[in-house]
Amino acid sequence: MDSVIIFSHESDIDGIGCIILAKLAFKNLNYVLAPNVEKLELTFRDYLKSGKLEQYDKIFITDLALYDPSLTIVAESSLKDKVFVFDHHKRAIEDKMNRYSFTTILEEDNTGKRCGTNLFYEFLLKNNYIKSTKSIEQFVELTRLEDNWEWKNKGEFGITAHDLAILFNCVGINEYINKMIELVTTNEDKFKLAIKDLDIINKKKEEYEKALTTILSSAEYFVDDVGNNFGIVYSNYEYRNELPEFIIRIGNPKAIKYLIVVAMDKGEFGQKSYRSVEEFFDVNEIAMKHGGGGHPGAACVNITKEQKEEASTLPRRDALEYLANSSYK
Repeated sequence: MDSVIIFSHESDIDGIGCIILAKLAFKNLNYVLAPNVEKLELTFRDYLKSGKLEQYDKIFITDLALYDPSLTIVAESSLKDKVFVFDHHKRAIEDKMNRYSFTTILEEDNTGKRCGTNLFYEFLLKNNYIKSTKSIEQFVELTRLEDNWEWKNKGEFGITAHDLAILFNCVGINEYINKMIELVTTNEDKFKLAIKDLDIINKKKEEYEKALTTILSSAEYFVDDVGNNFGIVYSNYEYRNELPEFIIRIGNPKAIKYLIVVAMDKGEFGQKSYRSVEEFFDVNEIAMKHGGGGHPGAACVNITKEQKEEASTLPRRDALEYLANSSYK
């Protein structure tokens, strides 16, 4: 029996979707979660230095790309035969992290936009590690739709995709994993959320409606260095996706192209989540200018300790402007 470890993204249902598939495919499994590529690289390097990876037959990195020096260390060692990287972020492609045979980094192909979960799923199917069922296929596609911001154009099926993200925010990582495994294994013919889960989701949606108006009342609005109107607001991380959707629903009264959600409860010192408000506006390009990255509709940039401390000394509007202009290095 193969001994397997998987390193994946902790922040959304794509990274966790990979963990769910791994649990379905392998009995002898350990997993490690990271909030971003920087933390992943440091964590993975610790595993390299300690020799912990030698005990595993297969080592997966999903929904995050492995960066240097760890990437090069793997490529120049015997580990390259048992390491597999599956990612789909544009930043990793532009940084040439897909330059080795064990790295599969693909943003889009003739089948459409990709995600970590569906890239990993294809590998598991090809190598007979997992049995294909209609329920698992739908779970993978729902995860892809949510992660690539395509759920809005897919009717009821798309709403279910976004509901998964809401449920994830409500119940947390471990319970979400357990719920999804139960759902795809108890009904192989169709993926369908349980009534108790729908109740959780609907209750959270009602809470969102009340909270979002209050949060947005404290937003500030600026123009970036290339003339784009944008908003920026402090908020808990769980509202990062709901805030831009709420702005769109109320008609985007400030005519902004994107929103930055400053979540001090995310990561070590906080994180800025960039979300498109104007359709087809690419926030990944903005995020990459500031040391982050992600997808055209959703990206992020980490906040440093120094930036957090400096922002805490400034009036709110000045602090938000300062954070909007700050870059992660």
